[in-house]
This record gives sequence, structure tokens and C-alpha cells, in this order.
Amino acid sequence: MKHLFVAARARHRIERAGRWLQGRKDAVLLGPSREALRGFLFGAGHVATFGFVSTTLPRTAFSLALPQLARTGRVPASRAALQAVVARVVFRKAAAGALGVLQTLADRPGLARALLRTFDDLGMAGVGDPGPELRELYAEYILELERDGLADRGIVYAAALEGAGAAAGPTLAFDVPTATVLERRLLSALIAAAPEALVLRASDDAWVREARAADLSREPAPDATIGDALFSDAHAPFPVRVLSAPGESRECVELMRALLAKAESGVPFDRMGILLRTPQVYRPHLEEAFRRTGVPFYLARGARRPSPAGRAFLALLSCAKEDLSASRFGEFLSEGEVPDATPEGAPPPAEVRFLPVEDELLDETEPAPEEERAVEEPDAVPVEAGTLRTPRLWERLIVDAAVIGGIGRWERRLEGLAKSLELSAKEAEEESRERFTRDLRALAGLRRFALPLLADLEALPKQATWGEWTTRLAALATRSLRRPDPVLRVLAELAPMGAVGPIEIHEVYMVLEPRLQDVAVPPPRDRFGAVFVGSIEDAAGLSFDTVFVPGLAEKMFPQRITEDPLLLDAARRTIGPSLDTNETRADAERALLRLAVSAADAEVILSYPRLDVDGARPRTPSFYALEVVRAARGTLLGFDELSRAAEEGTHARLGWPAPQDPLTAIDEAEHDLSMLERLLSTKEDDSVGLARYLLSQNPHLGRALRVRAQRWSLRKWTPADGLVEPGAGGKAALLPHAITARSYSPTALQNFAACPYRFYLQAVLRLAPRQELAPIEELDPMERGSLVHEAQFRLLLRLREEGMLPLAQAAQERAFQMLEDVVREVAASYEEELVPAIDRVWQDGLLGIRADLREWLRRTVRDHEYTPAFFELSFGLRDRGDARDPLSRDEDVKIPSGLRLRGSIDLVERRKDGALRATDHKTGKVRAAHGDVIKGGDVLQPVFYALVLEALMPGTKVSGGRLYYCTHQAGFEAVDMPLDQRARDAAQVVTDTVRTALDTGFLPAAPADGACTYCDYRGICGPYEELRVKKKAQTPLNPLKKLRSQA
Repeated sequence: MKHLFVAARARHRIERAGRWLQGRKDAVLLGPSREALRGFLFGAGHVATFGFVSTTLPRTAFSLALPQLARTGRVPASRAALQAVVARVVFRKAAAGALGVLQTLADRPGLARALLRTFDDLGMAGVGDPGPELRELYAEYILELERDGLADRGIVYAAALEGAGAAAGPTLAFDVPTATVLERRLLSALIAAAPEALVLRASDDAWVREARAADLSREPAPDATIGDALFSDAHAPFPVRVLSAPGESRECVELMRALLAKAESGVPFDRMGILLRTPQVYRPHLEEAFRRTGVPFYLARGARRPSPAGRAFLALLSCAKEDLSASRFGEFLSEGEVPDATPEGAPPPAEVRFLPVEDELLDETEPAPEEERAVEEPDAVPVEAGTLRTPRLWERLIVDAAVIGGIGRWERRLEGLAKSLELSAKEAEEESRERFTRDLRALAGLRRFALPLLADLEALPKQATWGEWTTRLAALATRSLRRPDPVLRVLAELAPMGAVGPIEIHEVYMVLEPRLQDVAVPPPRDRFGAVFVGSIEDAAGLSFDTVFVPGLAEKMFPQRITEDPLLLDAARRTIGPSLDTNETRADAERALLRLAVSAADAEVILSYPRLDVDGARPRTPSFYALEVVRAARGTLLGFDELSRAAEEGTHARLGWPAPQDPLTAIDEAEHDLSMLERLLSTKEDDSVGLARYLLSQNPHLGRALRVRAQRWSLRKWTPADGLVEPGAGGKAALLPHAITARSYSPTALQNFAACPYRFYLQAVLRLAPRQELAPIEELDPMERGSLVHEAQFRLLLRLREEGMLPLAQAAQERAFQMLEDVVREVAASYEEELVPAIDRVWQDGLLGIRADLREWLRRTVRDHEYTPAFFELSFGLRDRGDARDPLSRDEDVKIPSGLRLRGSIDLVERRKDGALRATDHKTGKVRAAHGDVIKGGDVLQPVFYALVLEALMPGTKVSGGRLYYCTHQAGFEAVDMPLDQRARDAAQVVTDTVRTALDTGFLPAAPADGACTYCDYRGICGPYEELRVKKKAQTPLNPLKKLRSQA
């Protein structure tokens, strides 16, 4: 006998299937998934399943179709391969101008996907003619499949129907999905061929209506349930709760709270299910909520995790399309996928491997990951198991070499760095020589490994067909990745697109990026002992005590129903009644709600996000939530009434992410926040000491709270305010930084006046922002200043060598020509260093610099009082090479105040009476005024450089220093600061203030007004230091205030 049993509730269908299986030793079990079949067999008491064949309709179609497909020379194709075939058809038709109304969309990446969806609908509906608009495209697609020996889903099911007449054993069809005509026909054929059969359905769907004439005996239905009452006038009492929370993340937290409450009441985890209509939205939030609670969960489709191999390969492709970008190559190294090198240190040779695409694999299990091994290898050896020191050293060496990009630059810069390290190793002290030697070894390994790989990237074609791209990229993957299999599988999927092209590398990247970023991690073999999490379709055939259905908000469930833009509903109705239209799509949404609700045996908990956090707008509950409540209670609520009830069920607030009752918290953080909220609303006398447990449980919290209190609540300066009150060890560490023990530059000392803590971080700890290797888009002020100073130095040096100083009016044109030559040389050198991204912007910047330098030179010719004498006169700087005046000295200079200085004076000029003047060229805005001496410690170069000149050239009169703002923007303003007693006294104040601060160890974060705005260390201190320092005791800052009060 063959029976049909229709029941909305999953439990009723499972029990009927269990009764049918009793006493049977063999049967064919057709179900929505193998997980559903395993679940109901276990629930029915069938621990041993020998003799039972558990399968699904797609797998049955596959096995039945294989003989027929083999006779016709076809193989089933993956979805990626089919999309590649469609892309090839679109490419050919577009090239011939034969796409009709779709011609303007030919270059859109989504066209192939949309056409494949439509073609799949046509094939599974058994429709041969899609109408005039798509007729030629569809016919060409079918012809391409025949040429390539491929079969899409429609062809596979049609072939399966030919082989479905063979006799099979007793068949149980349990909630088999039959959304399309061919699926319904195949199920009918399988039931007709079976000697005995039981078909279980959740409702009178299309298959039931079409199969009424078949030899099926319909069994009486059980009593009506809530699933039967949906979208009808009836109602069936059933426990239903509705919850809401501000945003999807908080909604998942509230679901977890309700889930834990159910578990405490005795409901096992594996008897609870969370069914999702929009899994792509909710899965990340649910994974986070489960992680916080520690509750085991089962993801029906598995999880998606970042793919190190895929991301490393994408970084290499980015490196190639960005002219061998050094930063992208650094990303490649950071993924830990660098393969074992050959004995010579080069990348391994390319190899050819065949890997089946994932859609072709019937076994969905995943091999165990490789066991990582800690290794100790020489610095020159690239990798062992992807973990090693060298990639870290390599990244630093790439930064040191300032590679930026381009194969020629890679070779030049690495060669230059090697020579520099060799020279440093020869001149270094014994204790430093080993470091340079280690860097040389690592650099040798980097050059042997990276340069061949970069040459491969450089050799990639500018344009090529997909066939050439996949061949080249497969070879690159086996050569550059420790585990290339994920990349090779994706490339294998694209093999049918071989003839499509030519395409460029950025298009290749667009296609590969979504496939290589993440990798699917299959779920465990069974779900017992864990909460089920999956889409509603994944729950077909499953039953739970409690079902959670999140996302019941407007436009989320039901989702917005739209027509197929390539084949509108009007055309579909003309072609045939078997194609989906908006009416059938709406029916499918209702069926999903019925499936979700009917999977519950004891209670349904619905929820929705009442706030769109991203869009900053409120959300209303879906009318589906109203319908479920109506079906369960017999009363139709209004939206406002349901919203109030849902909000009262959780009391979740966006501003305080914790429940009102600490006992209902899902983790320690929520519990602590909830406790703190209670204590904040309690009288202070009643709450003293009640939160002390937080400090004992979390020492980091205690330290953070004490530091915060010291910073904001105490007037006394403490170690929380910077370097304050250091111990004996701290003071000992400061001794090498005393002003008598080491030298400082005037720029570093200016940082002291701006903020003592900034001076400490920069000059003592030597912290600096991380260098980012990237082509510049425009000259920043520092780069512009460096370029101007370099040009001035080279020009003045040549003028002096040719005896043209002082400059006479008659030599002005010759000097201008020399300036042009110098600017070209310096610009070429800086272009090599900076690699400007936009040539036009770079050239415009050079035009401005050239104009400023010409005016500066013109004014120099007209200045008859002073003559340039020394240029880039450095002291205490050993690494300047030839970029300094011959009279420069390696030793620092001690000025009369006791301060040891190092630096470089841009220009030393000699007056007619022999007096010297130190000039510091500036290329920014005018920040000093006439009458300033040190401007509160912000401008130290003129006075300090004048004092240095006195020490360097005893017996020579020094008139003072000056700041020369030599740009049109600053109006070529010059601010003179004479070296008089006032200047000497100011220098002494600077020296005494810095000496005292270093000797006592008092270097707090005490910024001057506005000093934090552009500070590099703002991320360390925070944005409120200027406000905070006003709450502190001001007496300890008196020396600093005295310094800042200096004119």
C-alpha cells in the first residue's frame, strides 16, 4: 500500500514515520537532509540503521542520472561552472552586438548570475522556449552545455526521470522539498516505482494537489494545530511569546537569555532550535552570543571562517595590480602562508594539480587541519609550517628599504639596503655587529625568495582569456602558498570560462575575491547536545520543544517579493503555469513561516529588532508576527499593542547593555553592568563596598579604575599622569638621558615646552608613528620642506665651489640656470623615494617649489649685507654623509648653559663686519613674531643655533639667529632674534627646566593650549588632556609655566 499523511506539526509526521518503520529491516528514506533523517531515526528508536538507505532528492537524481549522462557524454556541472558558461555566452553575444535589450548590461558582473537563475527556473520547470527576449541566449546556453559535455540541474533531473522507473524497495518520503516541476515529477516517479510507500507532507502543497490521481491512500489528519490555523480564520491555542530588542545584536542576546531560562527549566539544548529567515544577517550575532554564554550550538550549513591561503593569494593579486606594492606584499607575508623554500632559498617550483570543485564532492567531510609545528630555522630560510621569525624581519626590512613598488625599485632598494647594512656592520661596535649581520642574513633570504615571486607577478599578462589566467594563477598558487588547495579549487570552478576574454587583472580580482576571502567549515556529524541554528529550510523534518524565530520585522520576514527582471511575471504566465510568479513566491514565504512554527512542540518565541542600528531608524514588527499571535490566541493585536508587549518582555535598552536583574545575565560582563546599575541608583551609604568583588575578580579593572580616579579625581600628580614619581629603577633609567649625559636637538626640546610627556615619549623612549609604505598623492609639509632644504643646500654648495658667492647681479641668470638643474636633480631623487601616485599633482607641487626657490634666490642676490658662508652645518650627527658642510663635526656641542646639542644649521651667513648669523629656513606658515626670543619654548632654533656657532667658532662674533619663511605663502617673512642677554637668559631657563624635569623624573602630560590637536601621541594619552590638566595641582607646573611665559 501507498499512503499519504498530511500534518502541519513536525512531531506528528515524525511519529507517523516511526510507526511505518517499525518492524522493517530495509527501506529507502527520502528526506530534506541527511541530518533530518538521522534525527528522526534516532528519535524513533532506530539506533542501528543497517538496511536503510538515507538520501535526499538531489542525491537520488544525481545517482539515477549518471548512467544516462554517461551515455551522452555529460557530467553534472557545479554552479560556478554553469555561471562561467553563461558568462561565455554573454561575452560572445555582446561581442556580436546580439544581446538585444541586454546589450547595455553586458559588462555588468551580475548579469551572468541573474541569467543563470532564470535559466535554472526554465530548466527545472521543463520549459524549452523562454519567449522572444531570451530565446537566442537560452538556446546558445543549452548548445554550450552540449558542446562542453556539461549538465545543469534541469538536465540532471530530466535524465533521472528516465531511470526512475526501476523497482525500488519500500520508500518513505519525509518532507521532501519539491519547489519545481521536475522535482515533483521525480518524487511522483519514485513513489510510483516503489512497492510500498509513505509520503509525509506538511500541507496540501503543489505536489499533493498534482498527486491526487496517483494510487495514494490519504490517511486522516490529526487535530488542527497552529500551523493549520495560519493564514485562515481558525485558531489553535499554543504558547507564543514575542520579544524585541534594539538591533539584531541585542536581539540575539535576548534570545540567548530566553534560551538559558528554558535550559534551566529542563529543556535540553538539542531540543531547542533557532530558525532564521535571513541567516546572513543573524549568524555572526548568534555566534558571538553563543561564544559569550559557552552554550554548544550546531550550525546547519557550517560556519564560514577566514581563509589564510585565499587572503594571502588575494594580497599577491593586489600586489600585482598595484605595481608590486610593498605594503600588499607585506600583507601576503603576514598571512603565514609562505611555503617552504628550495635549498637555494627560492620559492618552490610550480606544479600542476587536479582538484575537484567543491560542488562535485559527495562527501562533505573535511580533512583534519595540518598540525602546526614550532620551528627554529635560520633567518635566511623562508618558512617551515608557516611560522617563523623571518617574515617579521622581512616586513621591517621592506620598510627600511622604502621599496613602495615596481620590480626595478625592489631590486635597487634591496641592493642599496644590503650595501648600507654591510657598511654599518663594518663600522659598528662589537655588540651591535651581530644585529647587522642577522639583518643581512634575513635580507639575503628575502631577496632570494621575494624577487623571483615578484618577477612572476610582473610577468602576469595585462589582458588574457580566463583559460590563460587560471593556468598562470594555478602555477602562482602552488609556487607562493603553503596550502594552495582552496585557491586551486576555485580556479578549477572557472575552467569552463576558458575562452572568455580578454580580461584585465582587476576583473580577475573582482571574481576571485568573494570566493577566496572565506572558506566554509562543515558542521559536525550530528547535532545532539547542541542548540540547532539554521535557516528555516534546514529545519524541514526536524522537531523541537522550543523554537526561536528572530527577525520578524518589516522587510525581513517576509522578505520583499520582486519579479525576475529578466523574465517578468506576465511573460512567465504566457510561457506556462509551472514557472514561479509573485503569487507562488508569496506562498513560499507563508510556507516558511508555517514550517518554522510547526517545528515547535511546546512553545514558539518570536523576536524582532525594534531599531535599525545602521540606518538609525525604528522598525515595526512584521504582520507575520501578528498572524502567529492571532493563530495562537484567536485575537488580532495591533502593531502598537504587539510592540509594547514585546518590549516589556525584555526591557532591553540600547544605552545600557545589561538586564535589570543580574541573575538573568548571560555572562560576567552583563552581570557586572547590571549590578553597577543597581548600585548607581542606591544611596551611597547603602552601596559602599558592594562592588568591591569586581576589583578582586579582575585585577585589570581595578588597575584601570584606580588610574582613572588618579587622573581625574586627585589634584596630586601621580604616575597615572605621565612620568611622575618614578622609583629608583625609573630614575636610574633616566640617568643616561640627563642633559650632561647625552645631546638633544632643538626640535626635541621644543616638544618639552609643548608637553613634557610628549618630550619623554619622543626623545627618551623614541616612540614614533609606524611608517606606511604607499605612493604619495601630494607633498605633505615635511616632504616639501625636505625637498626645499636639499635644493638650497646643493645650489649654495655649487655656487661656493664655483666662486660665485657673494652673488652679484650679473651672475643672477647663471644662478637661476644652476637652480633649475638642482631642482631637476632633487626632484628626480625624491620621485624615486616617494613614488608619487598622480604625476600631475606631483608636477604642480614642483612648480610651486620652483617658484618659491627662484624668489628666495632673487632676494639672496639683493641682500648685500649678508653673504652665505656655511650650509647644512651639522654637529652631533654621524649619519649625514656628504649632505653637510665640510666644517661639520660628528661630536655634539655644549653651550654655556650646560646643554649638549645636536642638529644642523640650514645656513650660516657672514655680515660685512665678519659677524655670523644662523638662519633656519621654514616652508610653512609664519608662527613667530618680531620681538620673540624663544616664544615660550616653541621656537628654539635661532637662539640655540647662535649659541652653537659661538661654541664652534670661538672668538667670532655671532649676531644672532633668524627664522626665514622662504615661501610665497608666508610672504618671505624673516624674523630676527639677536643673541643678547635676554636670549642667553631664555636659553638658561630652557636648560634649567629640562634639567630639573629629568633629574626629578617629573614629565607629566601637561600640554600647552592646542598642543594635542596634531600630536602623534594622542592615541596614548586620549583627547581630553588639556581639560584634565586644569584639575591638577598647578604648583608643580610653575617651572614649565615660567618657560612658557618667556617671550
